[in-house]
Amino acid sequence: MSSRLAIYVGVAGLSAMGFGAFKFFKVWKCVERARLREQATLRRQEEELDLLRHSLSESQAEVEEKRVAAQAHVEEIERLGRRVSDTERELEEMRRQSRVLAERTKALITRGQQLEGELQHTKLERQQATELLEVRTAELKGAQAFLTKADQLSGADVIKLVEVLNADIMQISASMAEDLTIEEKRFDSNGKELESDETREAFARTEEIVGARMAELLKSSEHHEDPILIQLAFQAGMTAYTHWIISSWCFENPDDEHMLSEIYARVREAEEQAVSGRWRQLTRTHLQRMLAHEPEQLAVDMVDVFSSIIITAGLKESPATMHERIMTTFGDRIRMAMKHAQNMNKKIGEGITSCDLEVLYIVPEIPFNPNMMEDAIGSTSTTMGHESVICTTDLGLARTEKLSGTIGQWNEAVLLKPKVVLPSGLVGITAGGSA
Repeated sequence: MSSRLAIYVGVAGLSAMGFGAFKFFKVWKCVERARLREQATLRRQEEELDLLRHSLSESQAEVEEKRVAAQAHVEEIERLGRRVSDTERELEEMRRQSRVLAERTKALITRGQQLEGELQHTKLERQQATELLEVRTAELKGAQAFLTKADQLSGADVIKLVEVLNADIMQISASMAEDLTIEEKRFDSNGKELESDETREAFARTEEIVGARMAELLKSSEHHEDPILIQLAFQAGMTAYTHWIISSWCFENPDDEHMLSEIYARVREAEEQAVSGRWRQLTRTHLQRMLAHEPEQLAVDMVDVFSSIIITAGLKESPATMHERIMTTFGDRIRMAMKHAQNMNKKIGEGITSCDLEVLYIVPEIPFNPNMMEDAIGSTSTTMGHESVICTTDLGLARTEKLSGTIGQWNEAVLLKPKVVLPSGLVGITAGGSA
């Protein structure tokens, strides 16, 4: 029993041991599993701790970096603060300087305004002085212009101009007289020459230009053998016309010419020579600028005179045909003579103020005066002093200068005597005739 008990006890003990062992094993297993879990947990925790340490390290590094950056920022802020302070001080200094400059600018503006006012006043004074100077200069120029006696030509120069014109007139007249031949006159049963209306008109025109006696001589004399009377008539007509051109104020109608001549006569009477001479010069200059007259028209008028003379002498052609014939053959030479006369008008009328130089032309029927004129043909008749002029063939020249401080008193001198035709000079040509 006891052995069985012992066996039972042994079996029970073995069972208890087996159960305990099993129980222990199970506990061990649980503990092992718990340990493993704990180890796993520890590993995880260590890993997490490592991660945390690593993260902490990174955070610390980042914090350090940020600290360094913050420190740098602080230093930069401090530097900028110092710079701001410096800038504020500079700004304040600049503001102070700006205030100083503003005050100086204000003072300069005020001074500038004062100077501008003074400048405007000075400009005004200068302008007034300039205007006064211009007025005085103009007055002085005007006075100098009226007081100067400087002439552009001498008396000898003008004498030469007149002689050249006389030579041109003589040559043109001689050439035309030779070229325009006239047949022997025809008379009716009563001994009178046959006349047309054109002939009578030409005679009236010729009488007006060269005088009644020369016109009658042309009409009544024969010219087919010797055209000397025609030449003298041409010279007389051209001399009369060029005298008008040289003496004319403006080449306009006679009323205007007469009025201007009357005015000038009064100026000469009352004023000094320098003043009257300058008045003449200015008046001629401006009138002829306003009323320009071309040599062509003067030449046309001159040819009309020649046509009337030659028709009066007996050439049987119409005035228009005669005009065209003369203009075609002698037009250029006549234009040159007219231009020469116009040039003399300008030179004598505008170029000489210290005296008056007048081209001399003796109108028909004036008593012959050997002190003033010369016989063109050179007659030696003793009755010369009692004869009257038939016509003028060559222009002369006279010089007149007013005596200073007088009214209507002049020094007069004939520089070149005009040449005239006298009845006694034509005795050999016309065998007495109407002369």
